[in-house]
Amino acid sequence: MNYQVVTLFPEMIQETVQNSVIGRAIRNGLISVDTVSIRAFSTNKHMRVDDYPYGGGAGMVMEAEPVWQAVQCARARTSPETRVIYLTPQAEVLTQTKVEELSLEKDLILLCGHYEGIDERVLEEVVTDYISIGDYVMTGGELGALVLIDAVSRFVPGVLGNETSADFESLQDNLLEYPHFTRPEIWHGKPVPEILLSGDHRKVEEWRHGEAVRRTRERRPDLLKKSYAVTCIWTGSEAAERHAAQLTQELTRYGTILNYNRRTLQRKRRRFAKQDFLVLVTDQDPEPCLAALSQIAGDQTPCAVVDLSGVLPAERAVPESGVLPAEDAVPESSVLPAEDTVPESGEGAVSSLSIPWKHLEELGFRCVKILRGGSLAEDPLAIRRSALELRRLLEKTLI
Repeated sequence: MNYQVVTLFPEMIQETVQNSVIGRAIRNGLISVDTVSIRAFSTNKHMRVDDYPYGGGAGMVMEAEPVWQAVQCARARTSPETRVIYLTPQAEVLTQTKVEELSLEKDLILLCGHYEGIDERVLEEVVTDYISIGDYVMTGGELGALVLIDAVSRFVPGVLGNETSADFESLQDNLLEYPHFTRPEIWHGKPVPEILLSGDHRKVEEWRHGEAVRRTRERRPDLLKKSYAVTCIWTGSEAAERHAAQLTQELTRYGTILNYNRRTLQRKRRRFAKQDFLVLVTDQDPEPCLAALSQIAGDQTPCAVVDLSGVLPAERAVPESGVLPAEDAVPESSVLPAEDTVPESGEGAVSSLSIPWKHLEELGFRCVKILRGGSLAEDPLAIRRSALELRRLLEKTLI
């Protein structure tokens, strides 16, 4: 990961990133943090880059031209497609899902404002993402840029000593993390919870999940509205099983994986609530797969389907009704990359999937996404991107 920070105060960035985990990652060549000074592109003999606002008002506004030139300098070090992130309180607040999404980029340009802000015209021309680190105002964007660098870098392979540290922690499931304990076993008369000394990993995980829910309810009840319980059902071959395991791991720490090739599970009645999330992974044809699900029922439960056989429409976002209209169905002869979306106005032959898929809606499920492609089964990065997309959709669905 390579960061280019466009700022009035390069030394503020460089001095901070040389410390702790981020500093070690830089020295090990895992990430790089470079700065571009906006003042270097001033046309004023006093090196000023701000002026009075049109229309009057307090404070000063950063001029468009020096900012534009500085961003072009940063882009020359990366590529024209590099995302330019403007740190501003007038934006969506940074979330863990957004952090993980940004960690998949090769380069990021971070633009730091000051004073009353930056001339709107240059922002419209160069900025791709607006991000806030909280609903409060600071003197400049540098601290926001440093927060973003720290949060994103934790997901760069090798930056953390324990790779699972970034995957399983606070906010992984829109839950706060469970309490931690270390030696001594008794401190100030307070013992470590007995369950943590039992050696029973299943019971330890159950305890941790319960504590995470309890802590979230006490400290951040707002997060519980966006929390979901993931159940991943798979049918078909071992490729589907491997995909189900990795996708579930990317989605949640506390998910359940069920092998619906087993007749005993197929016969068991199972009901899902509104804050459950059902993921169906299969490399079979839709009909036998859906037949195996005859005993499950939802309550307008969000669900997603991952078809590794390539039958389902590629990366097709499903309407709120949960049904793919016949006129939007993709003909079986159509070939689309995994990341493509079928246009709303798309035309084609009626897919054989339309009729069986409607059956899931009748069972009480609302599909938020259909993913397809046999290549997904062997591509961890594609699976991670799919998981992030599903998490974003879920957060919107459960608000």
